[in-house]
Amino acid sequence: MVRNILKTVFLLLAGASLLLVAWFAYLLAAASVAPEDPLVRKGRLAEVEQVSEYPLHDSVVRELRLRSDSGLEVELAVRYPERPLADRPLMLMMGGQETGRAAVDVIPDARGVTIAAISYPFGVVPHRSGLAMLLALRSIQAGIFDTPATALLALDYLLAPESGLAPGRVELAGISFGAYLAALPAALDNRVERLWLIHGGAAVPDVLDHGLRKRIGSDVIRRQVAEYLAAVAGAHYLSSEHWVAQVSPRPLVLVHASADRDVPAIAVQALWEAASEPVEVLWTPGQHVHPKRPAVIAAITGLMFERIAGPSAGAVTGQK
Repeated sequence: MVRNILKTVFLLLAGASLLLVAWFAYLLAAASVAPEDPLVRKGRLAEVEQVSEYPLHDSVVRELRLRSDSGLEVELAVRYPERPLADRPLMLMMGGQETGRAAVDVIPDARGVTIAAISYPFGVVPHRSGLAMLLALRSIQAGIFDTPATALLALDYLLAPESGLAPGRVELAGISFGAYLAALPAALDNRVERLWLIHGGAAVPDVLDHGLRKRIGSDVIRRQVAEYLAAVAGAHYLSSEHWVAQVSPRPLVLVHASADRDVPAIAVQALWEAASEPVEVLWTPGQHVHPKRPAVIAAITGLMFERIAGPSAGAVTGQK
C-alpha cells in the first residue's frame, strides 16, 4: 500500500518536472530567434478610442487606446499643458513596468511640455509570487517583444494631425524598466530627436543576477536563472546595448542614481561602453526612481525640464 502511494507520488512529481522542463524549453526556444520586426508589428494606426479625460494641475490628461491593423493595441496617456511652449516639445515616456501610462500623473509640473506615456502590453509582472510569475512568463515574453512596436505606434499617433499636437521637438525617455527597451524604437525612428535612458543600464543578466541575490543564495543557480530569464525576455536582441549606438548622431542622455540598489555598476559601465557620442551623463542623488520617492522624481524631472523646456533646450552640455 505505502509502496504504491510512494510510486504514484514519484510518477506525479516526475511528470510535473517533465512538464516544467518542457515549458522552460518552449519559452527559451521562442526567444532564441529575433522577435517580429517592430516596424512590421507596428502596422498602421487603424483606430483611436478615448477612454477617459481628467484635469491634472496645469494640464488635461486623455487616456487613449490605439489599435493597429496588425492587431497591436496600445494604452496611451497624453498630458496636454494649458500653456504649451512655443516650439511645442513632446516627451514620450516608457516608464517603470508597474507605472505604465500613469507616469504622466507623477510629474508635478509639465512646464509647457506635452507628456505622453505608454503602458506595457504585458500589464504588471507578478514578481512577488514565483508560481504566478511562472504561469505569466509566456504573456510577459510576448508583451516585451511587442514593446518597441508599442512605442512606435504611439509616436505615429502623437505625430499625426488627429492628435492635435504638431510637436516641434520629440524626445523619448526610457525610465527604470523602460530604459532597457527605449533605445530600439529610438534607433528605428529618426523622428525621436533625443533619447533619455534614466536609472537603467545594459548587461541584463547582470542586472537580474543582482536583483535575485536575496531570493537565491547559490551564486551558480542564481546566475543560471538570471541568464535564462534574460534569454526568455529577448535581451540578446532588445536590450539597449544592442541599439544605443544607432541613436547617434542624435543626442543621448544617461541619468543614473548615486545610490542605486537596483542597477549594479557593471550594468551602468556596459551602457556607457555601448553608447556613441554625443552623450551626456547626469546623476541624481539618492535611490532608484519609484512613484513613492517624490524627491527622486523631482530630481529627474528637474534635470529633464532644464534641458527640454529651459533656455538650453536641445543642447548637449556635457560628455561621458
